[in-house]
Amino acid sequence: MKLHKVGLFCILALSGCAQQQKTWQKPGAGIDEFNQTRYVCLQQVQQPYSAAYVGRYGGSASGGMTTNAGLYNACMEAKGWALIDNVIADSPSYAAAIKDINEDARAVCRNPDFYAYYSWAPCQVRETTVEQLADRSRVTSAEKPVLVKVQAELAAINARLVAAHRQYNEKQGNALAANIERSLLTADKIRREYLEGRITRGEYNKRRRDLAIESDAEAMRIVRGI
Repeated sequence: MKLHKVGLFCILALSGCAQQQKTWQKPGAGIDEFNQTRYVCLQQVQQPYSAAYVGRYGGSASGGMTTNAGLYNACMEAKGWALIDNVIADSPSYAAAIKDINEDARAVCRNPDFYAYYSWAPCQVRETTVEQLADRSRVTSAEKPVLVKVQAELAAINARLVAAHRQYNEKQGNALAANIERSLLTADKIRREYLEGRITRGEYNKRRRDLAIESDAEAMRIVRGI
């Protein structure tokens, strides 16, 4: 089972004032996804402009491209991002804890000892391919101890994540932590079914992906205060 990243928000300050109180956030997303989404949205909302001036002694003209801020925000929101009060940025300890957790989670995904698992169960569960969803293979005896080791690593990381939310986020921490804990109970059930040979790799991947999407939506409702 991969790390269920609900609550590991990508905290990205908006350009401009260093005291900016809002950031683009998306549960489970990182800096690479933000940069990719931002690039796509900027490409879509660039609009040409032109201006001309004619006076007594001559004139001038200029032109170029400008960004439609309203359309840009709509594009980002359509792709799952939300402009939200930056709770983590207001607490250096909170930000540092989340940063360390993210780095440790990425290290687990890159660990060559876990390749037997991550070669077919993507670390970024939302990037599950059609082929991975259609995989009819079932668990092998050699694979089982690898899954157990992965689970142990990620259980410790998730425990730190839950604790960080509760310790540093007075407003939303309990709700975010509870959402993670509920999701992990379901994820453990899915993992057990796979380890017992009751579901295929494809079924395992699909259920992991669906669980991540559902939990991400709940986390976004929490941070938005809906």
